[in-house]
Amino acid sequence: MADAAVPVDVSPDAVTSEATPQEIKLGDRGSEEIEKQWTILVNPVYQARVETIVKRLAPYMERRLDYEVRIADHEMVNAFSLAGGRMYVTTGMLGFVKTDLELAGIIAHEMVHADKKHIIIQSARSSKMTLLAIAAAIASRGSGAAMIAANALQVAIMGAYSIDLEKEADALGIDALTKAGYNPIGMLTVQERLKEERMKRPEINPGIYQTHPEVDERIQAAGKYLYEHGIPVRRKYALGNLRTNVDAVSGDLILTLDGNTIWSGRDDTETKDIFGRVASDLAEYLQLETMPFDIRVEGDPSSPSSAFFIETKKIASAGELPEGTEPLPQLRENIQKVLTEARRTHPMADYYK
Repeated sequence: MADAAVPVDVSPDAVTSEATPQEIKLGDRGSEEIEKQWTILVNPVYQARVETIVKRLAPYMERRLDYEVRIADHEMVNAFSLAGGRMYVTTGMLGFVKTDLELAGIIAHEMVHADKKHIIIQSARSSKMTLLAIAAAIASRGSGAAMIAANALQVAIMGAYSIDLEKEADALGIDALTKAGYNPIGMLTVQERLKEERMKRPEINPGIYQTHPEVDERIQAAGKYLYEHGIPVRRKYALGNLRTNVDAVSGDLILTLDGNTIWSGRDDTETKDIFGRVASDLAEYLQLETMPFDIRVEGDPSSPSSAFFIETKKIASAGELPEGTEPLPQLRENIQKVLTEARRTHPMADYYK
């Protein structure tokens, strides 16, 4: 990942917004229309969650806008930004994202749309007007201003951006996430899951993906961008799965993966030490993208010299296992089962690419 830039103070008192008067006017008009129809929640928990992400990302936008997020009480899975930096996230979206990494991916994407004036660029394209003419129309109080405002609001809510603008928002969003210290994989996983949601329930308004037939192209482009910038695709961090835990149950020690028992042994100090080390190694080395043949037992399973590997990492050897511990082939088989099930919960990914 790229080194993080030096943060700047983005507290409200420190920021002089670089939004143009036209952007501010367009954003205010959009907010008025939205808040006539949608209830805006005042929820400290929700607000703190989104504001924490915005504050971390804001220093890595090109312009210093007055970024503000409002929570809309709506079941639609949606998030969008208006000109000038104001954003809306629905309760449907907050319930949809698996982790804050996915939510950060959504917010970063929308912040770039505002930062790069995408809503104005798209409105100009849609109305076949120049950016100068758009600015003049917004500044007026006539029918032209109303038409531009209505068009811009539709672009924002429906996500009706051209594919080049969407790709730019994804790519620059990944850059900002990386610099802010987030694992940017959420930018990819949330797109994959939104695609699945639309395929499962096409009758339901999918919000930000309603007008995106190019979703496959965006997913491919985001994956390629991560690869070209040396960012490993490790989806489990954004999806919150393949989690390990060690518990004592009725005199036995069990190692679980996503709540499923994958290994058991006696509840004693030696076994606890080994199970703890293996759990830590699985958390680091076992990924949804791990190839099946890279989870293996090398050597004769009955020999103390046999060992369990994930790729090139030796996780445990038979000779170190305390009496009463399940054999390594059983551990391997159980991990494979849980891994297969975890992939089924996120079927749109190309895990072996």
